[in-house]
Amino acid sequence: MTPTLLLLVVLTALAMAYMNGFHDASNAVSTTIATRTLRESTALAMAALLNLLGALLGMALLVVTAEWAVRLLGMTPLTEATADSPDRLGLALLAIMLTTIGWDLLTWRLGMPASTWHAFLGATLGVTLVIGATAAWGQLGAVLAVSLVGPVLSAGLAFALMHGLLRLGRHERLQRGHLRFAQTLSAGAVATGHGINDSRLPLAVVVVAATATGSTPMGMLGIMVAIAVAVGAGTLGGGHRIIRTLGRRLTDLTVAQGLAAEISAATTMSLSLFGVSSPISTSHALASSVVGAGAAEGLRNVRWRVARNIVLTWLATPLASALVGAALIGVALEFTTS
Repeated sequence: MTPTLLLLVVLTALAMAYMNGFHDASNAVSTTIATRTLRESTALAMAALLNLLGALLGMALLVVTAEWAVRLLGMTPLTEATADSPDRLGLALLAIMLTTIGWDLLTWRLGMPASTWHAFLGATLGVTLVIGATAAWGQLGAVLAVSLVGPVLSAGLAFALMHGLLRLGRHERLQRGHLRFAQTLSAGAVATGHGINDSRLPLAVVVVAATATGSTPMGMLGIMVAIAVAVGAGTLGGGHRIIRTLGRRLTDLTVAQGLAAEISAATTMSLSLFGVSSPISTSHALASSVVGAGAAEGLRNVRWRVARNIVLTWLATPLASALVGAALIGVALEFTTS
């Protein structure tokens, strides 16, 4: 891979990290803003700082190797097929990341929470098939399984937590101030977890690209810091459209519902860090938790039409990303060989 192409891959990875923070800022702060627990500027600043710190912590705990990066991204067939052509791998990485960034922009514009991970893995599938390699169907199956189980688990946990909070509230054991304080802490946990989880994606891309040039993925402290800053900066910008969807359009959140949703999302996300190898989407976890917390006070409290549109977006994410990724790499290969 030429130095110029490697530089483009690194810069695009940083752009993807920024877009990920921008798109997913809503995951950590939408409930606190909707319930007026925190002012919007305060909530975004808190989320940005904790996303940055979470990203630094998450990357510091990793044993960064080429094998780890390829396995995480599901790129074993792709890297094997391009072993003799590093530039082709570089073009493939660019196509995958540009597809992911484009999908995040589209879903942000529509106000729909969607998974950056699933967009990336879908694009990887499409690009891999066009390159002529066998796609990592096993990892895709694991992602789809988690996509089904994760939201159900999140919604069920939030539903149970909300019922517990309602019981405590009837006995006046919890005051509103206590709930607001607890919600601030739970939102911080989601922000930190998002930084830990999603910083791995751009870092792994850079490691794969660096390995293809013949260099080692060691000594990447500067890249790690840059990725963490990019995620934090994107979060500070805030995906306001998705914040409105989760905090106001999906259901009319109370402080107790926001707390239940945040605790449920943070708990579900932790499974991807401690025992589940396939990434659990922060967007899926929180949106499902909001539905579960809202349904606990009555099914009519949830706007099911909005929930249906969110689920359709989730289902479309890997398929649409695969098609766009395939088209991009096809154009790139045609252009470079002509």
